[in-house]
Amino acid sequence: MTIKKNNVHGILLLDKPKGITSNRALQEIKNIYNAKKAGHCGTLDPLATGLLPICFGSATKTVPYLMDSSKTYNVIAKLGEKTTTGDADGEFINVTDGEIKITSDNLKTALNSFLGITQQIPPMHSALKVNGNPLYKLAHKGISIDRKPRKITIHQIHLNSFSKNLINLTVSCSKGTYIRTLIEDIALKLKTHGHVKELRRISIDVFRTNKMITFDEILGCKKNKLTSYLKPIDYGLMHLPSISINHDDFIRFSNGQTFTYKTNFKENPKIIRIYDSSEIFIGLANQQKNDLIQPLKVFANN
Repeated sequence: MTIKKNNVHGILLLDKPKGITSNRALQEIKNIYNAKKAGHCGTLDPLATGLLPICFGSATKTVPYLMDSSKTYNVIAKLGEKTTTGDADGEFINVTDGEIKITSDNLKTALNSFLGITQQIPPMHSALKVNGNPLYKLAHKGISIDRKPRKITIHQIHLNSFSKNLINLTVSCSKGTYIRTLIEDIALKLKTHGHVKELRRISIDVFRTNKMITFDEILGCKKNKLTSYLKPIDYGLMHLPSISINHDDFIRFSNGQTFTYKTNFKENPKIIRIYDSSEIFIGLANQQKNDLIQPLKVFANN
């Protein structure tokens, strides 16, 4: 007997536990909610914990507009040891005996050198695809290929503590930043090796709260109360300007038709949120010249 799936819509700010992939976390949550459609936003390594947004139903349409957000991590790194994967899940390939002789001033100078826009070479152990093949699959076969450096931005690096070869950092960075690679590069700057021992994503800029929901909370919740953990579809879009439209424009928007609306925005935004006259979120649009509004994503009929 086939169990009918639920039409679930909204965003769950999941606190992903250590030891499982982001996809496994997604599938388990999707099964708990018995949801028809779900996707996650921003992959976390199995070793990593923390914020993994799960988007259900119509909210999956918002994922492309969430992916560009800056993220903040807490990372504990071990100096003097290099692993095959750049984190504690890999095998040791270079180890320096004894305590690394680094002063606090030297460490802060090294950290500050990574602030701002920089180039980073993605690690082989990553989901990044080259010619359709995820790099990690090649890495598992012992194959290493050249990777093009990618532009990233390190907004802030705060040194929380440094003791016995362990450094505890809080890093705010742009999308596409690999913390494992950053730690290896910091270690090289200090003339040693390094790898990620623990990693936790503590925030994503577009979300207005760091409050996450754990698996234990979800498993301990009554099924008819599960939706209480979900944020609205537009929760991660509040950084975009918005307009409310009348019934006639609502019909045009729902049918994917362009309409005219004079906005009072100081700057001309590329994307705006659209709400109906009852302030219900109905989609996203491009604001074009001559006050034209072009539907981009329509949620009105979902």
